[in-house]
Amino acid sequence: MNTFPKTFWDKLDDLAQNDVETYSKFEQPDIPRDEILSRIEDEVVDLVHQISNGDSPWLQFRNRSSWKNAMYLPNVGLKLIEDPNLTTISFGNEGSVNKFGLTVKLLSMIYKLIQSGQVATKRDLYYEEPNLFSSQSIVDHIVDDISCMICVPRRWLNVVATSKGLVAGDLQFVDPDGQTVDCSLNQSGLVVPVLVDNVSNIKTQHAKFVLVIEKDATFQRLLDQGFTTNMPCILVTGKGVPDVNTRILIRKIWNELEIPVFGLMDADPHGIEIMCVYRFGSLSQSHDVHSLALPFMKWIGVFPSDITRLRLPDDVTLPLSDKDKSKCRDIFARPYIEYHARLAEELHNMLRCDRKAEIQALMRFSPNYLAQVFIPSKIKNANWI
Repeated sequence: MNTFPKTFWDKLDDLAQNDVETYSKFEQPDIPRDEILSRIEDEVVDLVHQISNGDSPWLQFRNRSSWKNAMYLPNVGLKLIEDPNLTTISFGNEGSVNKFGLTVKLLSMIYKLIQSGQVATKRDLYYEEPNLFSSQSIVDHIVDDISCMICVPRRWLNVVATSKGLVAGDLQFVDPDGQTVDCSLNQSGLVVPVLVDNVSNIKTQHAKFVLVIEKDATFQRLLDQGFTTNMPCILVTGKGVPDVNTRILIRKIWNELEIPVFGLMDADPHGIEIMCVYRFGSLSQSHDVHSLALPFMKWIGVFPSDITRLRLPDDVTLPLSDKDKSKCRDIFARPYIEYHARLAEELHNMLRCDRKAEIQALMRFSPNYLAQVFIPSKIKNANWI
């Protein structure tokens, strides 16, 4: 693989330059700690005024689950609209009184974290009052609502999530503890730092691109086959739907190294959904689009059209389920589809052939087909979306 002609690498250099000219780098400007505390205080003062006026106290926040509240900005991603629909939770409403109480409790806990300069994981918050919160998912959802309500990224509330993503290959950086990390020295990948905002001094010796892989199994197989040794690159996996930390790290790598980012996902509705989360951002995090969306990512497959192009046999593919077809229709309805005709075409291809395939299906040709043929040919022929 390292015997590709100079024109192959020149093409990657040209792509890198074009991406830098097309897409904006974005560094989230710092909001002073006192400003964040002040925003929380304003919410509490409003509650006090409501009570003093004899009203049942209530809170409002942007509805993060409504597509009506998001718009697509080309070359940016899914962004919260300026005047979104709001959701109201009230102490006087039987249907929302419980969430109201939990939100006030978490506001208090977050305020103390910021005030003291301490950082906690969402899991820490849950285990501080497990009987009160009843489930981790409730804490996760309300913390993200609070983030959206006071218009700051969740991590600036001093609340973080344990990272699940991995990174490997020709990448060096200084971690949040001030230690220099060389990702090429770990045979199975390094966990993305939890305090990824504090990663600095990102460097590479020879990497020409970043390859983002949907699944850990494929990530590990490529490492075992020496992909990062034979190809000057950086590998990243979010192990399925990517967490915030993984997406921020990829954005930081692109900001600093200015090299192309490619995405490799399964040829099924779930894989396409994951690609869309990386590239366009997620609806629930549309208030933090500039930090999380990766509009410069190029999807190299596996495309639904690759199933027929490569004549993958039925014994390594599966028919679409009703849930799969519903997911395809859901993606079709999203605001970014009208800007990406080839993505829409691939969704049509999947529905038309009524088949789906995982990346592992390519092993039908040979164990090394993905590393030695599929990925290099996709890049060489600029066969991406």
